[in-house]
Amino acid sequence: MPELSVFLPVFCYIYFYRQQYLLPFLYCSLILVYCSLSQSYVNLLSFSLIALSFYLSYQNRIRTQLQQTTKELRDNSVEKEMLLKRHNEQLMESQNDQIYIATLKERNRIAREIHDSVGHLLSRSILQVGALLAICKDEILLSHLTALKETLNNAMDSIRNSVHDLHDESIDLYEAMNSLVGSFTFCPVQFDCQISRNISKEVKYCFLAITKEALNNTIKHSNASRLSIAVKELPGFYQLLIEDNGTTASASAPAQTDGIGLSNMTDRVHAIHGIIHINAQKGFRIFVSIPKEPVS
Repeated sequence: MPELSVFLPVFCYIYFYRQQYLLPFLYCSLILVYCSLSQSYVNLLSFSLIALSFYLSYQNRIRTQLQQTTKELRDNSVEKEMLLKRHNEQLMESQNDQIYIATLKERNRIAREIHDSVGHLLSRSILQVGALLAICKDEILLSHLTALKETLNNAMDSIRNSVHDLHDESIDLYEAMNSLVGSFTFCPVQFDCQISRNISKEVKYCFLAITKEALNNTIKHSNASRLSIAVKELPGFYQLLIEDNGTTASASAPAQTDGIGLSNMTDRVHAIHGIIHINAQKGFRIFVSIPKEPVS
């Protein structure tokens, strides 16, 4: 049916695009065999359209390949950009941690030097003034020495408070709690700390004191084989969760929440407007939640 050869360029385009050249070659052979010389113009037109279909399929295939390559390059570029951004964030976090650690070390060094040098000098001066007061007989000079001793005592108190503040601020909660966990050998401990560096010293000491008391209670009153400690920071709260799988070792053990240590925990948490829940059923569990902003 030679009249159907009008569809031949379309089929050739499809096969050329798929890089399948055998069937188009057979079609062209059939045209040469069955079309007479009087239809040479039909042969010329058919071959022209077939050549055009080959050219268009080649161009379209190249364009499709270029589009696919462009998409792959774009995806790779976006992926590498995201990876580079993540690496930069990790690098900045690492630098911030190093700066924070260096700051803590410098605070400790300053506090130690103030305590060892200025504190000792003031202590010696106070003792010397006290000795002079003991042997002084002049009333006028005695009043001046008394005022000097009060001034030195005030300076000593100020230095002592400053040293304590520097030391308190230089405590890293993660390092301190990790040290407690590392020295705890009674049973395996799972420790998870997800908290920022900027946390008040009141919360630090509260969490440390509760953790110490909980570890001591586990050693003294529990037969736990597993213990977990989790510290988390939420948008408005700091949370501490300590729990084990042990049971009360003896009838005299304080499984209830009326022990002195547990009472101290409660007082510490309430002093900074937090809440604490203690549960001794199916293992021992302490949950503490402290708001970031003080409650008025």
